[in-house]
Amino acid sequence: MDKDLIDLLFMSQKRRDLLLLLKNGGRKIEDIVSILHVTPTGMLPQIKKLKEESLIFQENKEYKLTPLAEILVEKMEPLINTLEVIEENLNYWQERDLSSIPHSFLERLNELKSCSLIEPDPDNIFEPPNIFLENIRKSKKILSLSSIFHPIFSEIFQRKGEDTEITLIVTQKIDERLKNDFEKELEVYMAGEKRRLLVCVGELKIAMIIKTEYFMSADFLTYKGAFDQETIIGIEPAPMKWAEDLILHYRDKAQEIKG
Repeated sequence: MDKDLIDLLFMSQKRRDLLLLLKNGGRKIEDIVSILHVTPTGMLPQIKKLKEESLIFQENKEYKLTPLAEILVEKMEPLINTLEVIEENLNYWQERDLSSIPHSFLERLNELKSCSLIEPDPDNIFEPPNIFLENIRKSKKILSLSSIFHPIFSEIFQRKGEDTEITLIVTQKIDERLKNDFEKELEVYMAGEKRRLLVCVGELKIAMIIKTEYFMSADFLTYKGAFDQETIIGIEPAPMKWAEDLILHYRDKAQEIKG
């Protein structure tokens, strides 16, 4: 892509916002300035530049994307969203070991845009965040992938009610700990009709990912292999779908343990 066109697309917040707005259909200048919270004086020069490059055109007082712009915006939006995901918590992402996340899922990182980064409470350092506990306790369908013995395990194993469907995917190391240190709890869990336990073969550098019908959460290890309890939590469909697909990716490669 020509550098001038790259600059045109990415060097102005007003131009980017306008192109993304017009993705959903034509808009009059009154709508544009109202929705984007700009002034006509500030926006009209940007509209002029985009018209000169044949990226937008005017029809019946509405500004619309040209076919070329439609293609560019379609490719541009995921990149912008991905950049926003990373920039919002830059230090967090720079410190994470993402080597266990397949490339196809890294390409979908933009789907985590609506997520929040929850840091541990210094007064309850060994407890999961309250928002996590509130959602997990009301959930009836739990998918989980883990390479650590997470504090929530005890609560999951003690979960009452056969109507709760739980699938745990763990590493061989965690499986051995469950068998050795939590034999009775494991027997109770495995006796449940809707309880599944699967074991991943090989190294897994994802601390834990959980997806239920209410939320998703993700804990990624640092490059030093540490679990620092900084948790990504999302309640929108896009991050929940991302988490579910990643868990199922590993489920399909894991070996199920029968009770």
